Amino acid sequence: MTDLHLYQILHLHRGEVRMLTRHIARLDYFAHRIFNRSYTPDLFALRNRIVTLAIANNYPTGVSGFIRIALNSEGKEFLTAIGTSLYDGYAFRSLMPDAASVCYELPFGEAPTSAHEIAADLANRQAQRHGAQIAIRCDRSGIFRSVGCAPIFAVRGYTVLTPPLESFVAQPTTQNIEQELVRRAAEIAGLEFREEPFGKIELPQLDELFFADHRGITAFAHCDSHPLMSLMAERIATGLERLFPKK
Repeated sequence: MTDLHLYQILHLHRGEVRMLTRHIARLDYFAHRIFNRSYTPDLFALRNRIVTLAIANNYPTGVSGFIRIALNSEGKEFLTAIGTSLYDGYAFRSLMPDAASVCYELPFGEAPTSAHEIAADLANRQAQRHGAQIAIRCDRSGIFRSVGCAPIFAVRGYTVLTPPLESFVAQPTTQNIEQELVRRAAEIAGLEFREEPFGKIELPQLDELFFADHRGITAFAHCDSHPLMSLMAERIATGLERLFPKK
């Protein structure tokens, strides 16, 4: 798709689409805000279409797979198979990339739009010019906002921090899904969870930085050359899977 659209990336685990109703609610919320229309698909039919697409693309049943759902301004829906995971469920990813902070703004704040994806791709290219793999988006005052389209988290001692939600995302059921999952997983791991701004100035006081997306948890090895750990990020990744008991 080349036109402006909303999107979500769905985690498909052994034939189950995780958090599908939340993804639908998020698309519906931003469809109202940006396209002035609703998105209320038949849940059963949509789930069947997703599973059928995964089967058609030979997704294995022993690991997770990912489906991208896009919604354009006319309300037309598109499903795309975007690959499988090496892991069974949400995971702590073994790759620990280096990050560089890049200052850039987004139209419509944290809305999950294709414009957001393009901006994230451009920011990553800028980070790579500085020897890092991934850009952390920060504002003009140096406060960290996100990692591409995914929420960012910091660990300081036994406290997990995440930036306060922007006012554009008003309803709890339409907030970033991975942010809510990490909050619940942190509680399972016995960690305090707080919405609190942090950024480049606070880097020396932070033990870990990580982000959460449809794959699970990715921790950074360095940010702006500052070394980081990953102990609590691993505990949170374990807690994520405990939110989805095996059947």
